[in-house]
Amino acid sequence: MTRLADHKTEAILLRCVDIGETDRIVHLFTPDLGRVTAMAKSARKSVKRFPGTLDLMNHLQVDLQIRPQRMTYIGRGKLISPFLELRAVPSRFALGCYLVELLGRLAPEGGAGGDSRRLFDFTLGAMHSIENLDPGPKLRMFLMLESLCALGLRPELRHCVRCGTELAGGDAFAFHFGEGGAHCGGCKREDGSSVPIHLGTLRLLEQGLHFGIDKLDRLQIPTREMREAEQLVGRFHRFHVGLELRSEAFLAEAFATHARGGANPA
Repeated sequence: MTRLADHKTEAILLRCVDIGETDRIVHLFTPDLGRVTAMAKSARKSVKRFPGTLDLMNHLQVDLQIRPQRMTYIGRGKLISPFLELRAVPSRFALGCYLVELLGRLAPEGGAGGDSRRLFDFTLGAMHSIENLDPGPKLRMFLMLESLCALGLRPELRHCVRCGTELAGGDAFAFHFGEGGAHCGGCKREDGSSVPIHLGTLRLLEQGLHFGIDKLDRLQIPTREMREAEQLVGRFHRFHVGLELRSEAFLAEAFATHARGGANPA
């Protein structure tokens, strides 16, 4: 009989699926194992082992029982944070749903410890920022961009990705989605894989990444640059994710309501 290896770790719950009458399959992201799929036996009736813990986006302490080449089990779970403020406003909740779905799609299983720890710490910080910052278009745009950066998909915003020249002066620049960065005036090509971009927009995106999500209130973005930046980030996200996330429709609806100043539904 294969011996179970007990492993205690923090986790963020990415997805949860009910199985049968009492069990649940849970998808977790952990700082040391990366993305993990595990079975929580009798999760829907065991208040002692899972006291209100197995909800989407919860930050948990879990005891995992790992067997090579077999299903991983959760022995018990303890709630660290439910991110209550994030759940209280639909636009905040939609941002959280987007983040955990993106991790569920792109975060590696069994990732290297250092990489998984950095991605886990980024996710916790992003969750707290969603709770505390204005859930407007600027936060949505930089959450998308910084999430891709944390997953290893950082765009090149300062130098031409073809010739390496530092971008300076003039307006004749483009951003190429397939090549993952900006083109100078001499290297840019007119095709469907790139869009014209002003240098000021690239600099503002670079500055926002330098500040980090938690300091976005320092960054003021004019209307023209905001429009360009949203187009760039949206298309860059779609190119690298490769499909529309289910949370994107909810995100668009929640932000449309937020922009109209309408009441947030309970």
